Amino acid sequence: MTTESVQVPEAWREGTRPGLPPLLPDFEVVDTFAREIYGRTPSGGRLSDVTLLSRENGVLDGAADRLRHHARISCPLGDLELDTLLHVPSTTGPSPVIVVLSFTGIEETLGSAQSHRWPYAKVMDAGYAVLTVDYQQIEPDAPDARGVRALFPADEPWGAVGAWAWGLSRLLDIADGLDGLTAAGAIALGHSRLGKAALWAGAQDERFAVTISNDSGCCGASLFRHPGGEDIAAITTKFPHWFVPSFASYAGREVELPVDQHQLLASIAPRRVYVASAEDDAWADPIGEYVAVVAAGPAFEDGGIGYHVRPGGHDLLEEDWLRALSFVRR
Repeated sequence: MTTESVQVPEAWREGTRPGLPPLLPDFEVVDTFAREIYGRTPSGGRLSDVTLLSRENGVLDGAADRLRHHARISCPLGDLELDTLLHVPSTTGPSPVIVVLSFTGIEETLGSAQSHRWPYAKVMDAGYAVLTVDYQQIEPDAPDARGVRALFPADEPWGAVGAWAWGLSRLLDIADGLDGLTAAGAIALGHSRLGKAALWAGAQDERFAVTISNDSGCCGASLFRHPGGEDIAAITTKFPHWFVPSFASYAGREVELPVDQHQLLASIAPRRVYVASAEDDAWADPIGEYVAVVAAGPAFEDGGIGYHVRPGGHDLLEEDWLRALSFVRR
């Protein structure tokens, strides 16, 4: 395991190690996470059409070209339509792509109160393209709403986190057919609930060379068996639609859950994983995230899993992007 430039507090290293399930073959772990937590992502969902809506060359003081596309994905019970935003470095050859979902629409990334989460110019300077879509175009974030999950037969339940992970893979399908991008070295990145989705996407889709989660907390990078932050009772009470209904039965019984999140991290090996935390983000349990990274370490070759913790709270900052990309470039 590697850690970035912020020193991990010594008290974290000396903390009591929770009793954790052993690392298992990835196919067994992924199947268990599907059954117990996220639900089984159904096969299907074919990219049928991508239409260029607009192109602006030389934005961000010449650092990038900005493209908007409309994509149609054919599902068994209907089509899902997505409006995407792509930034591609202007001065390089085919660029590896970071696929990432936005919280309040793609316009949030361009000059809104949330634009600090999207340091496009710095990411372009590092040589990466960024492809994004509003996560609620894939699956609305409400208990009674149905997005892409309504376009598949209801053979087995799957939660909204699983639907958003499915969407990250469909973004990669879109990227694979666009000029200026290369599928090699693709990255799935997510913050908060979308960090959970990024990890689940990375575990299921081997095309992602690197998976990055930021402040993903409970059901993301943080251990269930570490007592701190959000727990199963809290998350399934407030967000029952994120998971399979049976997951709520583990509320107050975390030690009986047959898996824990270090196994999800390890299931992505030998591809790489990076976990970012914030010291004051107690609800996401940065200590539990750190311990999960340490516990997953034996599944990776040297340098295959990385971590940083920065000062501050629950947010995605330029600092988080740049430290993660420094890890990727190594």
